[in-house]
Amino acid sequence: MSSKSSKFPYVILILAFIMIGFGAYNLNKMPDSKYPNFNADFSLHSGDKSVSFSDLSGKVSVVFFGYTHCPDVCPATLVNFGKALKMLDEDERNLVRAVFISLDHDRDTPETVQKYTNFFHPDIIGLTGDDKEVAAAAKSFMVPNEKNKPNAKGNYTMNHGTYLYIIRPDGKLGELASHKDSAEKIVASLRKWIKWAE
Repeated sequence: MSSKSSKFPYVILILAFIMIGFGAYNLNKMPDSKYPNFNADFSLHSGDKSVSFSDLSGKVSVVFFGYTHCPDVCPATLVNFGKALKMLDEDERNLVRAVFISLDHDRDTPETVQKYTNFFHPDIIGLTGDDKEVAAAAKSFMVPNEKNKPNAKGNYTMNHGTYLYIIRPDGKLGELASHKDSAEKIVASLRKWIKWAE
């Protein structure tokens, strides 16, 4: 038997291992984002620290915009945030960040927003900032940021959009969810990306 023919089975074996490894790599590779043009960013403040979008890197995040005086959508959504976090086990919860950003910088201070979110779950990060910081955050997420006309008592509502942004560990948008989604559906959306979190 020639040396070439005796080496042939080894070459086949090596190629097989390479193909298996390549297949396993592709199975474990995070899929391409369906939203390649999404480039979110923010630098805002909670009650005790500043938080930037880059601080969420490596985790799976769900981000929602609103304000503490919101009469319906915001509290209902935050109730679901809290329920979803409670449904995750401790290991999963360590890989998830839930973020609520107030657009109402005239009435909501960082301390007010954090106290508000703590009512729904202590792990929800409440953030806001000054006019420019809030406007920049809203623009990067393509979120409406409009103060509606005040009533006779000076009270007003905000147009803030109703999407929940599920952010992948690489900072790209994983999916857009509805504020009407159940806690179970939010958990399913988060778990879709948790395996790539660190």
